[in-house]
Amino acid sequence: MGAALVCPPAVAAFLVPFRTDLTSTNAALILVVVVVAIAAIGNRMAGALAVLSAAIWFDFFLTVPYQRFAIDKRDDIQTAVLLLVVGLVVSQLAARARRLHVVAITDAGHLATVHDTAQPARSPLADP
Repeated sequence: MGAALVCPPAVAAFLVPFRTDLTSTNAALILVVVVVAIAAIGNRMAGALAVLSAAIWFDFFLTVPYQRFAIDKRDDIQTAVLLLVVGLVVSQLAARARRLHVVAITDAGHLATVHDTAQPARSPLADP
């Protein structure tokens, strides 16, 4: 959860010197990478918090007017909304992937138990 609060503003602040050369779409894509990383290693809440943080700091650091929570250009508004949507979808997908991973591990354990139980029935009986 801490990374969800710290990483997006740190990356957005890191991009400030490049904001005149970097399109807002590319800056948003860089922030999406940060959100994906946090969603992959964290939980659903961390991913959601990271995407909210990324959208806020994208607005503050990388859109005109700078250092204000306001967006003047329509394209930047669309980019911020898409950043939110993509980040939330990625967070949901990461949570689902983690759940499916747990199910796969559990099912593999059950299958191993069935194989272990069936093994004596497969081996030939020794002559008395």
